[in-house]
Amino acid sequence: MGKRVILRVFTLLSVLALFLNVFLPRASAEVMTHEKYSMDWSYSNSLGKHIRTEIIKNSSGQIAYCLTLGLKSPNGEDLPEMGKTDNVVYRVLLNGFPQKSIEQLGVANKNEAHYATQLAVWNALGQLDVNELKHENKNVEKAAKSIINAANTSEDTQDIFMNVIPAEKQKAELKGEFFETNLYTVQTNAKSGSYKVVAKNAPNGVKIVSENGEVKDQLSVGEKFRIQIPKDTKTGEFNLSIAANLTKVQAIAYRGTDTVQNATVLLERNEEKLSSDLAVNWEAAGSLKIKKVGENGEVLAGAVFEVFNANNESVGKITTGADGTAALNNLPIGTYTVKEIKAPTGYVSGDKPQTIEVKTGEIGAVQVVNNKVKGNIEIKKLSDSGKVLPNVEFTVFTEDGKEVKKVVTKENGIANVDGLTYGKYYFLETKTPNGYIGNKTKYPFEIKEHNKTLTFTVENTEVKGSVKLLKVDNEDISKKLEGAVFELKDESGKVIGEYKTDKNGEVNVKDLAYGKYSFVEKTSPNGYVLVKEPIVFEIKEHGKIIELLAVNHLIKGDLEITKVDVADGNNKLPNAEFTIYNEAGKEVVKGKTDDKGIAKFEKLPFGKYTYKETVAPKGYVLNEETFSFEIKENGQIIKHIVKDEKIPSIKTTATDKTDGTKEMHTSKSVTIQDKVEYKDLQVDKEYTLKGKLMDKETNKPLVVNGKEVTAETKFTPKEANGSITLDFTFDATGLEEKEVVVFEELLKEGKVVTTHADINDKGQTVKFVKPSVKTTATNKADGGKEIHANDSITIQDKVEYTNLVVGKEYTVKGKLMNKAINKPLLIDGKEVTAETKFTAKEKNGFVTLDFTFVGAEQQGREVVVFEDLLHEGQVIATHADINDVGQTVRFVEPSIKTTATNKADGSKELDATKSVTIQDKVEYKDLIMGKEYVVKGKLMDKATNKPLLVDGKEVTAESKFTAKEKNGSITLDFTFNASALQGKEVVVFEELYQDNVLVAIHVDIEDKGQTVKFKEVKPEQPKPEQPNPDKNTPTSEQPKEQVKEQPQPKKEIQSKIGWLPQTGTNLTSWISMAAGALLLIVGGVIFLKRKNA
Repeated sequence: MGKRVILRVFTLLSVLALFLNVFLPRASAEVMTHEKYSMDWSYSNSLGKHIRTEIIKNSSGQIAYCLTLGLKSPNGEDLPEMGKTDNVVYRVLLNGFPQKSIEQLGVANKNEAHYATQLAVWNALGQLDVNELKHENKNVEKAAKSIINAANTSEDTQDIFMNVIPAEKQKAELKGEFFETNLYTVQTNAKSGSYKVVAKNAPNGVKIVSENGEVKDQLSVGEKFRIQIPKDTKTGEFNLSIAANLTKVQAIAYRGTDTVQNATVLLERNEEKLSSDLAVNWEAAGSLKIKKVGENGEVLAGAVFEVFNANNESVGKITTGADGTAALNNLPIGTYTVKEIKAPTGYVSGDKPQTIEVKTGEIGAVQVVNNKVKGNIEIKKLSDSGKVLPNVEFTVFTEDGKEVKKVVTKENGIANVDGLTYGKYYFLETKTPNGYIGNKTKYPFEIKEHNKTLTFTVENTEVKGSVKLLKVDNEDISKKLEGAVFELKDESGKVIGEYKTDKNGEVNVKDLAYGKYSFVEKTSPNGYVLVKEPIVFEIKEHGKIIELLAVNHLIKGDLEITKVDVADGNNKLPNAEFTIYNEAGKEVVKGKTDDKGIAKFEKLPFGKYTYKETVAPKGYVLNEETFSFEIKENGQIIKHIVKDEKIPSIKTTATDKTDGTKEMHTSKSVTIQDKVEYKDLQVDKEYTLKGKLMDKETNKPLVVNGKEVTAETKFTPKEANGSITLDFTFDATGLEEKEVVVFEELLKEGKVVTTHADINDKGQTVKFVKPSVKTTATNKADGGKEIHANDSITIQDKVEYTNLVVGKEYTVKGKLMNKAINKPLLIDGKEVTAETKFTAKEKNGFVTLDFTFVGAEQQGREVVVFEDLLHEGQVIATHADINDVGQTVRFVEPSIKTTATNKADGSKELDATKSVTIQDKVEYKDLIMGKEYVVKGKLMDKATNKPLLVDGKEVTAESKFTAKEKNGSITLDFTFNASALQGKEVVVFEELYQDNVLVAIHVDIEDKGQTVKFKEVKPEQPKPEQPNPDKNTPTSEQPKEQVKEQPQPKKEIQSKIGWLPQTGTNLTSWISMAAGALLLIVGGVIFLKRKNA
């Protein structure tokens, strides 16, 4: 039974609580807190105390200001909102902190900025007079007065206003595909917000477009817009308005209590705004344009057109201008008909109407073509005797002399020119018929009627002329030739007469009719060649004498001499010189044989001659025989063959006898073999070949051990051409970079018959080369000059060689040296060496040697590679410089040093809390830049020298990094639960790895730098109760009597704020009291039931 009673009571209380929450109104409220700071900056004589305040903040951390001087600041109270404060307070807040920065207010810190702003608020509310205060902080005084002055001169208001301009009706003008208004601007004092354009009764397709042309449904404050209506929309009008949601900072007041201050804070608030209606209209219209052109596309002015609408009503007459166009503007949309009522002068009027469609904002265009007025002429061509003349050319010109057309008379002597356009012309005879005098008469005419033909007759006079022929010698035209007989023939070959040159060498014939003729020579003058070619001439000009020159040539012939080898008739010899003499023995001419062995002497006059060889070809014996010949016939060619005997010759090629190359290495015994190729020797005759080595640099014999280097041999050739070799064996030590040239001479019967001694002949030359080597040693793994001392190391040495002989085989041998002692590096008591063989494919190149060994004990050591280059077992080049950086590789000696601290404050002590972070700074030295490393750390318990265990696990950390410098640092963070470690010392051990190989370690359990300590927690001692500064209790500076006597400005500030609904009404208080009483009664009932039981 008792349980049921209790259940019913609690059900009743739940319903009551639900009723209170649902049906009782609640105003918006804000939780306010405050922060204290010290200030003795302003003393009020009227109040007899220093004015103090605190920094009030709302739940969002925004600074609020006290509106009731003398009450305590809110500290966790839930203050209801009362609405906006008066504009005088709003303007103070706009010009105070934090709207203005510490620097702008000219104060030292935020406390001074806050205090100055609070004084200005109280001053605006009339709760104190800033000028009455005694200011002990000049920054505050100056800032407070500056804020008050700025607020007093400000006209800022919290009310949000909105205007739209232009407000008057706008007419949209056609732009492209749309009618478009000018830009609208929404003017407002709101800080931010957005708005929409609401169109009323607008046609389809209307767009709201931003200033940059973007179609938008919603725009932001500050954006301009314009209205676009599709151009195919009929003339019309519609209204629009602006619906905006605007945001502005406002000073919002919060109501305190009898003991807690009212407060105000600047907050952003929204308001909905709607503009009055705006109007937009537009007009849809178009234009019409006619272009008048001729049949060739030329524009025509002066054409008159009449324009009719769809109802066949005339809307206007227009005349084409100089550009051939005429237009009508602002025509209603529709279909129009254009009729030509007057054609331009010279053109046939068009009789077909044209239709044009006029569209909104467009120009309906049509082109009307007119044909020109055209006529014809006929020209008849006759001779002075009445004979019709074909093939006569006439040219027609315009009145101002521009050529129009050329025509030629046909077989009937008539030429026609058709299709001449309207205008004045004339024609001229521009090509006269053969045999007639040209007619220079100018014949004017005019084309005025369409398709009419004008006729003309033009006559010509026949042409006659004469000819004079003069016969002369071709080489001396002043010499006239008598007795030459000619036949005169016309163009058909008919002989007109026979004529003979007189003593002056002339033939004269008069009154020859127009046409082509020829003189044919039948008999030539004595001693001259008959001319077979006819002499052609033509009578073309009336009365003109044609003068002809006929030339005869004396009889001349040619001599052609071919020079050949006596042993080989097919071997033609150039550069042999011959001299020709006449019958009297006088020199006539000289000449040389060409590349084909032929010397030509052309156009030698008739007579007897002799010739002989005066210069033999190079390498041949001069032929001293004299030869005769005679020129008898014109054009005769006499051919002779003259033979010469060759001088022997030799050519040599010197090489290394070992491999046939032109470059050699120096040694104690070398052999240069010279191959001597000979030509034109006498078969079965004995010859002696002698050779000598020459120093090319001095052009003197090469001397070795005080003697010249020579060789010789005897031989009997079985053929005229062949070869033989000479060997020069000698000590070549010290001849590096020297070039040696072989000189040879060939003797027969003790006399030198030929030599070969050209110091610059490359074939006779052999060079002793001086090879060199240069090496670069690196870590084969990455090409670096530094390396970690690991178990397996490969140093690769790049051996660059110069001046080797291509094709020869070489050996490179290398050895690693300990730079510190300049002795071979020993691994397990053995030297580290490598070698390779190669054949040089080019003079300069490189090979590589790999030295692989155990490098685990080489930290800090520098290793240098020494190399030897060998050929046929002999060292020919060495590179062994212990100080050469290129040959050197260094084994790095990494080390690490660590410093462990509390990450929170950098100290060596930590609180033993659930989450702590120990940061270890790892300083490293002598790493290889560019390589990736891993640092691994572990926390050690110093007391046990064993890993620290937290929840049964070791505390570790690790980090990867790439070394950007040889020496540097990196940090590791160890975050763990240290709540059980009070008083414990922890040491950080660190290891450094590269490619999973340990390269450095720092594990000293006694190292203080690696050690941090967790503090021991001591029991707290009870403290005497201190007065609560947040409670409204009097201080030493503010006696109780003063607190009681402080004025309470509730009514005054309420007048500034205005009347707003309040929270905590009497009804609520009564209901709360009733609920409390009910709970008390229920509690008593339960207590009594239990007692009775």
